[in-house]
Amino acid sequence: MKKRNNLQLVASVALLSSVAATSFSASADNTLSKKTGVEFKVSGQVNRAIVFADNGADSDTLFVDNTNSGSRIRLVGKVGISPSLSAGVNIETQYEDNKSFSLDIDSPDNDNVFTSRKRELWFKGGFGKFTLGKGDGAANNTSEADLSGTWIANNSGDFLHSGLSFADVAGNKVIKMKGAFSNFDGLSRNNRLRYDTPAYGPVSLAVSGGQDRAELGAFLSHNLGGGSKVKATLGYVNNNAADFNQLGLSASYLTAGGFNVTAHYGERDNVVGADSDGAYIKVGQKIGPHNLSVGYHKVNSLAAAGDTAKRTNVSWVYNLSKGIELFADYQNATLDRNFGPALGDIDTFAVGSRVKF
Repeated sequence: MKKRNNLQLVASVALLSSVAATSFSASADNTLSKKTGVEFKVSGQVNRAIVFADNGADSDTLFVDNTNSGSRIRLVGKVGISPSLSAGVNIETQYEDNKSFSLDIDSPDNDNVFTSRKRELWFKGGFGKFTLGKGDGAANNTSEADLSGTWIANNSGDFLHSGLSFADVAGNKVIKMKGAFSNFDGLSRNNRLRYDTPAYGPVSLAVSGGQDRAELGAFLSHNLGGGSKVKATLGYVNNNAADFNQLGLSASYLTAGGFNVTAHYGERDNVVGADSDGAYIKVGQKIGPHNLSVGYHKVNSLAAAGDTAKRTNVSWVYNLSKGIELFADYQNATLDRNFGPALGDIDTFAVGSRVKF
């Protein structure tokens, strides 16, 4: 299996290189030649962390790829068709060794997790933007408005710790954190047709549709002056494939002095089974290149009726230089249920870095 995934990676790199070599004439600054009128850029990141984890019955040290924003490489192209119309492509592939979304205490390494994130083309003009292919649904990220500067370490979704399992006193693993927590965000990346309206001042709208699913998104981003900012988002999902409707909204406010507040609320109406909901709040402070925050998240009845999942985080992110971040996060998570044996807390401490290129 590992050999096969390695071959997939080699094939993808070769494909990207072939596209760059045959379709474009790349210059030293990583843009396409003026002769074709097409711009071409390659970018990406590596995001790694060490997680010290204890579930009350066992402990371990995990070396993971931080799925909050996993390691990836992307290829984007853009061409101007006329003064008022442009088109482009976006190809993005994620390549994670030991993705934190899956890795658990005492789990073997899961090398070479190779994921297609985006394969899409778009047309943009005064009418707005149409995008076709695999990419963000209209409601994706609407539960994650965040101006704290600590999103990479902790956010309403929290994929840095979500592969860890709650365990009973006998050490039996019962349920992973990703099964007990959700921020009720959009459907992430999927094959769809998406339309984004032109911006109406600080506000824009989006709608997307795919097979048995539809999403709506509303976005506000506004500089209030003097360094203060506000960001707010709202998303609605109709997922007939999984038999649920979902609402998620979030907002974040940053003052000129660096103090910030972030909040999120979401709910899911299931055709079968109990409905679920959750809320998240984070308070932070920016001090030069340092970003500090404390967050609290509570989710009700996600895996089973009556479940109450809670987590508290203390996070720090240091902007070492442009495109380079160091981060650390402490988290305590609990899950209370109306049935079965009591489950121990999950305590984690994570340190890591993200380097963009």
